[in-house]
Amino acid sequence: MRSAPETLDHGLARGLVAFRWMALGWAGVGVVLQRSEVVRWWPAVALLGAAALVSVAATNEARTKPLSAGSPLILAEITVATGLLLFEGFVFEATRDQSLAWAWPAAGIIAVSVAAGVWWGMAAAAWLSAASIAGESWLRDELQWSTSTASKAALLVLAALAAAVVADVMRRAADEISTARAREEMARVLHDGVLQTLAVIQRRSGDGELVALARDQERDLRAHLFGAPSAGAGLAGERLSVQLRAAVDMVARRHEIEIGAVLAADLPDRPPEVAAALAGAAAEALTNAAKHAHADRISLYAEPDDDVGVVCTVHDNGGGFDVDAPRTGAGIAGSIEARLREVGGRVAITSAPGRGTDVRLWIP
Repeated sequence: MRSAPETLDHGLARGLVAFRWMALGWAGVGVVLQRSEVVRWWPAVALLGAAALVSVAATNEARTKPLSAGSPLILAEITVATGLLLFEGFVFEATRDQSLAWAWPAAGIIAVSVAAGVWWGMAAAAWLSAASIAGESWLRDELQWSTSTASKAALLVLAALAAAVVADVMRRAADEISTARAREEMARVLHDGVLQTLAVIQRRSGDGELVALARDQERDLRAHLFGAPSAGAGLAGERLSVQLRAAVDMVARRHEIEIGAVLAADLPDRPPEVAAALAGAAAEALTNAAKHAHADRISLYAEPDDDVGVVCTVHDNGGGFDVDAPRTGAGIAGSIEARLREVGGRVAITSAPGRGTDVRLWIP
């Protein structure tokens, strides 16, 4: 039986386990090599023993779960690291060459940064830097702020910053890989089902409107899945007025209905993604009027507004609906409101049963 794939955070936790044990091993070697400089053995053994217990607990936890900001193990690790840095003067003579903690405290800072973010990591680094300076001052019986202590503090802060940045970049990369894999899986499923069904409809149907609809849907779906040209791909960089006119023509052709369009001569242009959002939302509103409202008169008006934005109104004389009633499906919410919300726009709908519908689309 195959085990579940390891997540990125699990991998980071396992990598940090290896760092802890290597740093702790060298700290122990340092004590042995500097045994002539040791003043008191029992605190050295107790502190390194506490670090070993934390490392054992972290090793066990990394086998089953990723790093967590709420884990008491992280607090324990910072506490032990504080003791290792603070009690230098209680363990060694001032002439010692290597600190008691060596690089082991950096593991706690990295864990905090990865689990809780850069600001918590920086706070942990500042705390341990203060403990390091206090330990050096105790060791030498005077306040120590030297190039050595400043460099150690800077390295701890850099460890926090680097760990947070690297973890964020790796998480984004993992999300992109996961999204790409999901898209590939969806493409395989849809290719074997929906795309083939749309192709069969185009070959066998005698309904011109249905064939045109199937063709446009196939192109849009292929564009989404494979990056193939979609029905409106050639308009992506066009001016707003061109994209709105293309939306009107597409819906009119697809549903075999005449749509009146009035576009102001001074209609301002907008960035490509904003223009595409408005054109897409307008196309959906026009489609709803033709397909669901069964309107025989549909019109679109687009003009600049007083707030230096663009307002586009789609009016129909169809059956209308109760705007306060619960909506089924995702046509208005997903294809109109969400589209405009993503570019800072908004939608206002006025309708009533038997009185037609006005859809007012606004972009900044």
